[in-house]
Amino acid sequence: MLVSGGRLTAALMALISIRAVTTFLTPEQYGELALLVTVQMFCGLFLVNPVGQHINLHTHAWWDDGSLMVRLKPYRRYILVVSFVGSVAVLVIDNHHSVEQILWSMVVMFAMVVAGIWNATLVSMLNMLGFRAASVLWSIITVAISLASSVLLVLWSPSATAWFAGQSIGMAVGALGAKYVLQQHALKTKSVEGGAPLLNRNTVLTYCLPLALATGLMWLQLSGYRFVIENYWGLAQLGFLVVGLSLAGQIWSLVESLSMQFLYPLFYRRVSSLENEIEIELAFSDILNTLVPVYFVLTGLVVLSAPYLLKVLVARQFQDAVVFVMLGAGIELCRVLGNLLSKAAHVRRKTKSLTLPYAGGAITTLVLIYLAGIWQMEIVWAVAALLIGALVTLVIMWIGMRKQVRFTVDYARWLWGGAAMLAMSVLAIQMPRVSSLGAMITILMLIVILVGIVIMSLLWKNPATLRLLNVQLKKN
Repeated sequence: MLVSGGRLTAALMALISIRAVTTFLTPEQYGELALLVTVQMFCGLFLVNPVGQHINLHTHAWWDDGSLMVRLKPYRRYILVVSFVGSVAVLVIDNHHSVEQILWSMVVMFAMVVAGIWNATLVSMLNMLGFRAASVLWSIITVAISLASSVLLVLWSPSATAWFAGQSIGMAVGALGAKYVLQQHALKTKSVEGGAPLLNRNTVLTYCLPLALATGLMWLQLSGYRFVIENYWGLAQLGFLVVGLSLAGQIWSLVESLSMQFLYPLFYRRVSSLENEIEIELAFSDILNTLVPVYFVLTGLVVLSAPYLLKVLVARQFQDAVVFVMLGAGIELCRVLGNLLSKAAHVRRKTKSLTLPYAGGAITTLVLIYLAGIWQMEIVWAVAALLIGALVTLVIMWIGMRKQVRFTVDYARWLWGGAAMLAMSVLAIQMPRVSSLGAMITILMLIVILVGIVIMSLLWKNPATLRLLNVQLKKN
């Protein structure tokens, strides 16, 4: 209840942020913001995520032996280097502004990468270690200060960079707060004599570098395409497209963050020892059979409620992006299922196997978008290309991960979840068109209640869920 309440509060603020940013920024400026976020995601996914995943896998063991905070010290220098790379990337891609504005964007990107990485690392770490209340608190503070700072800065200077700068302020405050809490608790653990390495040469070569290649391809598929869109359809069309996909993405971000905050720590605790083969297979099966049916139902929720969500949450100039939201729901479903399946490679420390799925998806996506661009097709075909690429990634990921962990599928629950998704997708065609805000909110509430009942029926007495919930995070 604590995690859910906190995440819902943070999610509501994030959704308010969508309304605010689409109100204050024009489609062209929103397109610029999308490109800035793309650079930030490149730094996060390609350069930092491999090290972050390594930290996730060892967080509990390092915390138990008292070495976690010591091992994070080399991480600081690495993040500064990555932030500098992000600043240089802004210099390379920005050809729309004056030298002064580009320099300002470079400074903001540096700050955002530093703050964003530390926020994601430390707030998540609090949750992983069982300090759920602190994790929820600093997540909410992050979103609240980000929203307030962005609004104030964009009122002072209406630009994408100003909004981005406001987000970095919130990230920095949240990171500092989470660091303080961790340090207070770390004082109670055993001290470590001498240094403790974060990485060794073997880990870099066999785990981090292959994972970096895979996540780089993932970035290309999920964000890098925006440069192609901007080249063929322009900043305004890019902004319009990204608003629709971002609305679906925000909803899925809430869903995935709840999963990561509540269930992933339990899963990682169960698979922290590589020796117990049966436990690894059972834990992986449990996380799949708990989340996949729920993800199916939530996809139907986004498709069914798309027109009402746009009217309530997005400024008028962006409210015709219904098709983008619906297709975005499918894209996000493939993405989160692919992320879930990829945990098999992380558990086995065989991240090289992730390269093929993301390579297949990225190549498919970029080729199809390029063809749509040179043939001067409508931009909706570019979004369809994203969905096809996401499906290709998911299919290859399923085949590859199935070979690494022999997981068991609860076919009954998966079929029920899939049937609910299809039923809601078909029902979306027949939904009434209403104009009053009250009627739209009422319909949304009814849809949420219906989906909540379906999800509870899927989780009720689900043996996989019960086994996950029975895990103790703290050793003592």
